[in-house]
Amino acid sequence: MSDIIKHAGGRPTLYDPQITIQKIEEYLQTTGREQTELPSIEGLAIYLNVNPDTIYEWNKKHFEFSEYLKKLAAKQKKQLMDDGMYGGKEVNAAMAIFLLKAIHGMKDGSGISITGDKVIAILGGATKENDVPSNDGNEEVAQIN
Repeated sequence: MSDIIKHAGGRPTLYDPQITIQKIEEYLQTTGREQTELPSIEGLAIYLNVNPDTIYEWNKKHFEFSEYLKKLAAKQKKQLMDDGMYGGKEVNAAMAIFLLKAIHGMKDGSGISITGDKVIAILGGATKENDVPSNDGNEEVAQIN
């Protein structure tokens, strides 16, 4: 009986640390505001001639690759923030804001939400639930229940 070596299955990876990291560095240098192309996972996938799912798999398996994806995300975030803040002739600020929220988890506002049917400290001076500030006769005071 002969020894049979089983194949792990699937297509062999195209990931080669030296070549792939060099290509990512090239991609990061050739994208950005001056080139009017926003760095992205999808753009990197096209540049490397792989599926975006492959990028996500490499991110899980290869530490050095994931570090470069963090650089890509940081560059993208900075460009979106700069473009959203300072505008530009061809910049869509609404799109920049949307991408910052959707991809980078940023949000506007204070992050405070009010739930339920009782509101605490709506008017100045209220310190506990249902406390109402004193009324010296000059202001209307409302209680929300």
